[in-house]
Amino acid sequence: MPNPSANRPSSFGQQIWIWMFTLSATMLLVLGWAFLHLEPGTPSYVISQVSAIVLGCTLIGTAIVLYIGWKPF
Repeated sequence: MPNPSANRPSSFGQQIWIWMFTLSATMLLVLGWAFLHLEPGTPSYVISQVSAIVLGCTLIGTAIVLYIGWKPF
């Protein structure tokens, strides 16, 4: 019988990184959907692009942290 705790994150720090990754991915998906309703060249479109860059960097950063297993806490 498999151990049910084998798939759980091993530390509180790892759980935080998983939540950050999940929230960033969700917000990036919602922002992607919002791009369908924005007109290029408007201020809201530019702010959305900046937000997408920030969320993308956060998503990539947390993916790297999860991959290498860094535990700051």
